[in-house]
Amino acid sequence: MNLKKYISELKRRHVFKAGIAYLIVAWVITEVASVVLPAFNAPAYFMKTLLFILIIGFPINLVIAWIYDITPEGIKKTEEIDQKGLKSIQKNSRINKVIIASLSVVVVLLLFKILWNPPGNKAEKTESRENIEPADAHKKTIDIIAVLPFSNTRPDSETDYLGFAIADQIIGSLIYLKNISVRPSGSIRKYEKQTIDPIIAGYDLKVDYVLIGNYLMEADIIRLNIELIKVNTNEMIWREPIEVDFNNAFELQDIVAQKVVKGLNVQFTQKELNRIKKDIPVNPLAYEYYLRSISYPLSNEGDQLAIKMLNKSIELDSGYAPAYNQLGDRIHRLSIYGLPNPEEPKRAENLYLKALSLNEELIGALSNLAMLYTETARIGEAVDIVRKMLDINLNNAEAHFSLGYIYRYAGMNTEAILEMEKAVSLAPENSTFRSIIITYLWAGDYEKAFEAGRMFKESPFIFSYQGQALFRQGNQKQAVEYMDKAISLEPDGAMALILNGIKASIKGNKKEGLAAMLKFEELNLADAEAWYFNSGYYGLLGDNESCIRCLQKAVDKGFFNYPCMVNDFFLDSLRDDPEFQEILEEAKEKHLAFKTRFF
Repeated sequence: MNLKKYISELKRRHVFKAGIAYLIVAWVITEVASVVLPAFNAPAYFMKTLLFILIIGFPINLVIAWIYDITPEGIKKTEEIDQKGLKSIQKNSRINKVIIASLSVVVVLLLFKILWNPPGNKAEKTESRENIEPADAHKKTIDIIAVLPFSNTRPDSETDYLGFAIADQIIGSLIYLKNISVRPSGSIRKYEKQTIDPIIAGYDLKVDYVLIGNYLMEADIIRLNIELIKVNTNEMIWREPIEVDFNNAFELQDIVAQKVVKGLNVQFTQKELNRIKKDIPVNPLAYEYYLRSISYPLSNEGDQLAIKMLNKSIELDSGYAPAYNQLGDRIHRLSIYGLPNPEEPKRAENLYLKALSLNEELIGALSNLAMLYTETARIGEAVDIVRKMLDINLNNAEAHFSLGYIYRYAGMNTEAILEMEKAVSLAPENSTFRSIIITYLWAGDYEKAFEAGRMFKESPFIFSYQGQALFRQGNQKQAVEYMDKAISLEPDGAMALILNGIKASIKGNKKEGLAAMLKFEELNLADAEAWYFNSGYYGLLGDNESCIRCLQKAVDKGFFNYPCMVNDFFLDSLRDDPEFQEILEEAKEKHLAFKTRFF
């Protein structure tokens, strides 16, 4: 085939013009659809279907252009037209006018779009919807740092707690600095009371810098020797001794934070630096009790010991905000995983609010309160809190995790995963972030849910949800093994009731399973998601009445993950039940209302 003749024939038959005209019209259609469809809450597949049709139509348009021409006398085969006559000229002129008109429409639309919503101006979006999507936290390169537990030069059971506690306080100061991402306390706890190679730890934690050191407490003096090390070059940025009176131990966090800022040679606003200095304890003994409390692990036993220390701390110093936040968090954890009590979440809420009344920008308290509000049907208030957190520090891992937590309850599963994965990337091994496993479960990605458990320290929580992920994959034998591990570690906890119910369903012992679920229901937990869990297990056991009762409570209390409910095979026995369908419709309405408001 002669290529020049072929191209000439394509031109003669106006195939190129037809293609250009088609692309212009298709672009106009998609632009209009992108504005109109969301306004009518059209499902996402509408847009996908439209794009698919337009793509398929393109080659068909080219074939038709090859065979036919539009003439003043109508549509005719190309061969029937006199190419040198007036008709061809008229036709050519007509097509040119159509293309020029189409291009004019495109230009007008582009100008309208630019003028209506110019770069940097998001007025249109914020007026129509209360958008809470943050800017990408990783567009700007930031320094990632880990503060490792300090080693006690002279090991002593009375002062060993300071190694982790001081590191935790320094971490708490650095989280307010926007150009630094600091690994959380949960990530570095595993290095406590160990001989640490800072470079190996740095690569393990995937950080740029490691802060490491040792301390010695003599009489009422703390002597701290610290080093800031650049991981990839094994370069010591600076080394410096610091000495403070134990009665002023709280000054350490401020002193070290300032030196880290200077050592990294990064600019920070005065507002950021002022946030570090907000929480200053008055009573040294109260501060010691507080430091002891945060050194206890996140377990039922650790929570109970921490609560005792924090109560003593608050008795001696009623104006120290972090103590109230820690006490609220420990009480809330214990009420969910250890000693269930429906009244405790309210007590925890009051403690978070007290902490924020003393320091309105205490990120830990903001995060805890946002998650509590999410669990108890106050999702709008939770969104407001997360906005404040992101305003304080867009790179804060807890802010992104809290946002993901909100999305999960609202049924925005893809968005929930993205935010939680971002949080985990900023703060690996933060034990609070283990809840990402449940997010994968609701999204139907059971394999990823199981694998996510490997990122965190083994615990009853991890074994429990790994077991449930295996069960949903149909691997019942291995699922039971993991559930048994969880039960053996906390046989009297609320989680054990759920797992015993699932195991009973596997064995076909419906009566035993329903008895376990009823005991769990009687705990009357405040968390809406707990009621959804219970609903699913009743459905699995064939108790449709109890399933519907618990599902209604879940939706009423603020869990309306409609996409999950539609696909959860635990609920399949109720699909044709009119009452179930009403609850599902209610969840759908709440889900779509959230989506319309915030996306």
